Amino acid sequence: MTQLDHQHSDPADNAYQQAVTAAHEKLTDAVVDPTHVRSQVTDSWRRCLALHDNPAKVTTPVTISTESLADHRKTHPIAAVLPMLRTLLAPAHDVGLITAISNPYGHLLWVDGATKTRDRAENIGFAPGADWSEASMGTSAPGAALSTGATAQVAGAEHFSHNVHEFYCSAIPLRHPSGSVLGMLDLTGSPIAVSSLALAMLSNTAHAIEQFWATHTFPGTPYTAEPELTAATTIDVASGNTARIGELRLSNRHAEILTLLDWHRTGLNATQLAYELFGELAPDQLSARLTTVRAEISRLRKILDSSDQPVQLCSQPYRIDSSLTTDAAAAMAALHRGDLSAALRLAPAEVLPTSEAPGVVHIRRQLGITLREAVLADANADQLWCYLSRSEASNDVEAWMLALQILPPDSPRRAVVTATLQRLGS
Repeated sequence: MTQLDHQHSDPADNAYQQAVTAAHEKLTDAVVDPTHVRSQVTDSWRRCLALHDNPAKVTTPVTISTESLADHRKTHPIAAVLPMLRTLLAPAHDVGLITAISNPYGHLLWVDGATKTRDRAENIGFAPGADWSEASMGTSAPGAALSTGATAQVAGAEHFSHNVHEFYCSAIPLRHPSGSVLGMLDLTGSPIAVSSLALAMLSNTAHAIEQFWATHTFPGTPYTAEPELTAATTIDVASGNTARIGELRLSNRHAEILTLLDWHRTGLNATQLAYELFGELAPDQLSARLTTVRAEISRLRKILDSSDQPVQLCSQPYRIDSSLTTDAAAAMAALHRGDLSAALRLAPAEVLPTSEAPGVVHIRRQLGITLREAVLADANADQLWCYLSRSEASNDVEAWMLALQILPPDSPRRAVVTATLQRLGS
């Protein structure tokens, strides 16, 4: 779970909100001031400024049709656990909060809870069928959670849109047993919604839902994971959040090693792995780097052996057993099969975006280029819109121009596309 920055442990604090308001006013000039604002929020603001040139223009969300909403509700696996969810979240409703559930693209499927708060939320478009992704409404807890794949809190003036500044919200992704994100669970309303109790309630509810999904068969719906992934342990390295295997969080170095070994399925010896991690090495540097590689492999092996999902890390050469795969490798395999939807779902973000290891940089570029080519060649409107929400697509003029060509004439998304192209000078 993403924790609040230590110096801003209460995002609803009046003094902090005043500082955020001052920083938010600069967004009209596309200036992000991170001095007094939580990093989770400023990261989202930067993503949103790549999609919207001015917060004042983000007023109402894009919505899907009633028929499309009904179809999403019928096919989403959350429908099977709605009674359990409402029971678990009843205490939140009792203190005036509302709950929302979205699909992976940000469309709210159900909104429930306190009547007065729900009525207020409907005035800003927080209602079933509305798109609350960052591409539609900028920074919000639902949008940030779906963009990063991590728990998010957004309080008051932290919201990108001025219209949402009176609300407070926390959201958590909901994951398929394979690790892919199926949607988002949100609490919205008063400052209570960003309290530690709200986060605990969300976390416990999401865990209960995911435990149910892990022990029940999924119907054959668009949200069903690829059959070959259901029996595999999946490591998240392209979901925008901290790399992990199930609940086990990995350091950046260990994630890099597993990503490289999964990509090179036949294995890498110590020297090859050192070059993949550190690049070209002078002879006098190689010995020290080999020592580092062997030490990291030893630490990683101990961590994997003691985890709830033990993974065998083999030697001579270093390699992983066939039951483990990364979301990045799974996405590339989906692209090779021609399954663009699965690729977008499996790898919703760049591969280990902060890694500078040459081998990982190569993987990140290779997957990014292959995904982009597939989108430009074969994407339908929904697939293209999903791709455009990614950070690497924010300045991709060709992709945004394609959206103008394939979006229906009456699509409300065209306004976002037009504004983005104007920002890009096209």
